[in-house]
Amino acid sequence: MDALIQYFHNIGWLSLVDAAALLLFLVATMFFFFRKKNYRVGIFFVFYTLLVAGVDVCIAFFELRSIYFTREILRFGGVIFIVASAVVYQSDLKLLFAKFGGQNEENVYAKLHNTRNEDDLRYASGEIVKACQNLSKNNIGALIVVCPTIISSNMLDTGIRLNSILSAPLLESIFNTHAPLHDGAVIIKNNMVLAAGCFLPLSQNPAISKDLGTRHRAAIGITEESDVLTIVVSEETGIISLVQNGDIKRYITGEKLMDALDTAFGITDLSRRSSRQFGRSVKK
Repeated sequence: MDALIQYFHNIGWLSLVDAAALLLFLVATMFFFFRKKNYRVGIFFVFYTLLVAGVDVCIAFFELRSIYFTREILRFGGVIFIVASAVVYQSDLKLLFAKFGGQNEENVYAKLHNTRNEDDLRYASGEIVKACQNLSKNNIGALIVVCPTIISSNMLDTGIRLNSILSAPLLESIFNTHAPLHDGAVIIKNNMVLAAGCFLPLSQNPAISKDLGTRHRAAIGITEESDVLTIVVSEETGIISLVQNGDIKRYITGEKLMDALDTAFGITDLSRRSSRQFGRSVKK
C-alpha cells in the first residue's frame, strides 16, 4: 500500500499527458477496428494493451525485476502488431491522411467538386437512376461510387480522370462492354463524373456471399474504408444493389435508389419531393 501511495505521489503532469495520449490512441484504434468490423482484432488489441499496462503496473508497484524481460518482449510484439496493421490497412491509412490533408485537395477541385445547386443535384440523381435502369435491363455490369465528401486523389489516380458533367448517356457509354473503361468504377462527386476505370480495394469480409463477384466485393470494400455510396449493377442478373458502410442491399428499385442519392447529395426534404417526382417520371 505504501508503494502504491508513493507511486501516485510521484505522478507528474507529464505522466498524466502520456496516460491521456495512450488512452486516446487506444480508443481511436478500437474505433477503427470495430468500424472495419474486425471485432476479433479489436478485442485482441484491447487485451494486449491491458496486458502490457498490467505488467508495467506490477513492475512499478511491486518492483518485480524478474518480468522486465517479459515487458520488453510484449512491447516488441506491440511494435510488430502496429507495423503489421499498417501494412494490411495501408489503403485505409492513405485515405485517412488524404482526409487530414484534404483542404488543399478540396481547393484544387473546388470549382469541379463543390457544386451545391440542388437543381443540378436532382438532375444528377435522375441521370444515375436512368442509367442504372437501362444498364439493368440490358444486363450490363456497372460500379458507381458516389462521394458525399472529399475524394482521395489516390482513388482517382487508379483510373482515367474525366471531370465531365454527369449524364445517363455518359455512364452508359462508359460501361458499354466494348469500352476500355467498363471494368473499373466510376467516381461521382455532386453532378460531376471525376474519373472512370478506377480500381477499388476488395472486401476481405468472409461473411460475404460466394454468389457475389469481384464487382460487388469492390463495392463493399470501398464503403468499409470511406464514407461513400456505391451502386452495383450485376451483368449476370441485372440486379441493382446499393452498398453503404460495408452493408449491401440488393433488388433496389428506382425510387429507393433515388432516395439514397438524395441523402448522399444532401438534398433537402422540401426539394426531395421534387426529386422523387422526377425519379418516377424517369422510371416510366
